[in-house]
Amino acid sequence: MSRSYHQTHKSVLGGKSINQINEMITNDDPDLNQLVEKSQIKKDIKRKRKANRKQNFDQ
Repeated sequence: MSRSYHQTHKSVLGGKSINQINEMITNDDPDLNQLVEKSQIKKDIKRKRKANRKQNFDQ
């Protein structure tokens, strides 16, 4: 079963000032942490897919 992350940049950071965002970072905001985790997972998946395509192409 796939993971589902419902945080988006707009929902977490939209309409907030730089000071509010910095405050979220220092207060270890859970929504912001999930957004960061989501971004890392997406990057890892894209890297794996790219490596898999390259491996399949080389064969």
